[in-house]
Amino acid sequence: MNKRMNKEELIELINSLKIDRNEFWVLSTSALVLRDLFDDAEDLDLAVTEKGLEELKSNYDLRQKENGWYIVSEKVECILDTKEEWKVEKYGDYYLESLEKYFEYLKVSNREKDKIKYEIVKQKLEQKEVE
Repeated sequence: MNKRMNKEELIELINSLKIDRNEFWVLSTSALVLRDLFDDAEDLDLAVTEKGLEELKSNYDLRQKENGWYIVSEKVECILDTKEEWKVEKYGDYYLESLEKYFEYLKVSNREKDKIKYEIVKQKLEQKEVE
């Protein structure tokens, strides 16, 4: 079993990637970890722009999976996407998947591990509304 990564380990991994920071955003559990809403993540999932995907292809031996995702390394996978305001928010030094976008995914997910995250994200969104 692969070791899960805490926030510091995720930041170290993100900073080691050979890709412009403006060309990707962190998705799902890793985005929750960077926001201090979850303790650790199994891997780092990224959404990348076309330019970002080209940067990764020139620096890594990407392998595309049947579902459209690319394997960058043992701990990193990415998907090509468009960087739209409603999908992405700047958080500290990084761009992260917006909580609203992730919540839309969690609402329809049947995966057991997503049920826990559903409650965490729901509470955070409710808290944001009050602020």
